[in-house]
Amino acid sequence: MKFYVIYDSKYGNTKLVAESILDGLKQTGEIDAAIGNVKDIDLKALIGYDALIIGAPNHMGKPSRTMIKFVNSLPNLHINAKWAAAFDTYFYRQRYFEKAMKKLERHINNRLPNLELITPGLSVKVKGVNGPIEDGQLPKAKEFGERIAAQLTGTKHKKN
Repeated sequence: MKFYVIYDSKYGNTKLVAESILDGLKQTGEIDAAIGNVKDIDLKALIGYDALIIGAPNHMGKPSRTMIKFVNSLPNLHINAKWAAAFDTYFYRQRYFEKAMKKLERHINNRLPNLELITPGLSVKVKGVNGPIEDGQLPKAKEFGERIAAQLTGTKHKKN
């Protein structure tokens, strides 16, 4: 199976989460996974992937505009992916927990109705606009990747 982890990150926090998810995906040894910043991805390269894991920072309760534009461009590609998952990073108030991620999931469902959401998304807390990521949050990202890989490959997921 081939996975692509796509993230948007201004201060590097969402990138760190994406890298931890990638580490988790690779734990089974049965996953071929790549990672890329949304601004640098060659869209045609996504055609051969089975699953897309898409993450963005929370910008006032919504995913970044860059990520929304990216998702809007995907229906024109006729990608082969069958699955998707979403994640976000948020800071400051608990009311932002999962807000951008859930909106990103809905946007993926609306724009790419043929993709099945693999699992409920992930929301990771950072200490401020610039970060850093709150203590204990990155292991959740790695476990998120492990859970996705286990679900799609049929391997057992080990809870930490």
